[in-house]
Amino acid sequence: MENKRVSVWKGTMNPALLFSLVLIIYTLILYFLDKTFDRSIILGIIGFLISVGGFTLGVRSFRDDSRGGVLTYGQGVGAGTVIGLYVGIIVAVFGLILYNLIDPELIEKFFISQEETLIEQGRLSESLIEQQVNLLRKIVTPVSMPFFGIFTYVFWGVIISLIASIFLRREGDAFKKAMADIEEEPAE
Repeated sequence: MENKRVSVWKGTMNPALLFSLVLIIYTLILYFLDKTFDRSIILGIIGFLISVGGFTLGVRSFRDDSRGGVLTYGQGVGAGTVIGLYVGIIVAVFGLILYNLIDPELIEKFFISQEETLIEQGRLSESLIEQQVNLLRKIVTPVSMPFFGIFTYVFWGVIISLIASIFLRREGDAFKKAMADIEEEPAE
């Protein structure tokens, strides 16, 4: 296996695009089924598995396609972080389009969903619930909501790649590397 040297920025772009596409399709499916803010455990698990699979396959793709099958632990974590950044940006752009152009009323559905959750929990009085939702309305806007996703995907990229890189790291053959270094030395 030849140790290719493709930058992490270039080597993670295609896996991040594919991962983003899967997330966008999943989001659109939930949107068209009117399950965008559904608190279903099953939908949460599916979303989590998509994320774990996306980051893990992305780091593996980076290892195999951009590093010639060789990947250190740190390179794997770095690749997962960059994938998270790319995915976060792409999903944020999609979110801006979704919340501002496709369905500007979707943000109101989010607030209603949050209010229903607080009421179902039964821990807060009506006035506290109203205060919570009003605070949420100040913080979460159709513009800010997608950008929270950038932070979220970078965070999960780090966490998931910290674990996945344990299994995906593959050190090169030290003997072959040493022999290649000797062959490259100029003859005296």
